[in-house]
Amino acid sequence: MSQIIVYTHKKSDGFDGIAVCTPTSEMSIEDVLKEHCPEGAIIIDYSELPQGDDANYFDAWQFVDGKVVVNQEKKTEIQNAKTVKKTAIDKLTALGLTQEEILSLGAK
Repeated sequence: MSQIIVYTHKKSDGFDGIAVCTPTSEMSIEDVLKEHCPEGAIIIDYSELPQGDDANYFDAWQFVDGKVVVNQEKKTEIQNAKTVKKTAIDKLTALGLTQEEILSLGAK
């Protein structure tokens, strides 16, 4: 199994997110941790990250008791935002707008 470094960082929305660092073979993972990561960063096995559907909600990941878990409230917010966006895009498409026109409105 491959190892990674994870740590908490403050995101622009005020939510404490998770940063994931995957070191290259240029330095040992221990040296990267010591020299380039903030206090509180830890080495974990990649398999300890959220899996399955939860892996799709990186913006909802957070540390709880030294483990990376999915904040279910944040995950629900993300799901709701995706639903609203899809509904809006569907309505614009039904009105005859092309994908290019929709993208020009800022919908990505």
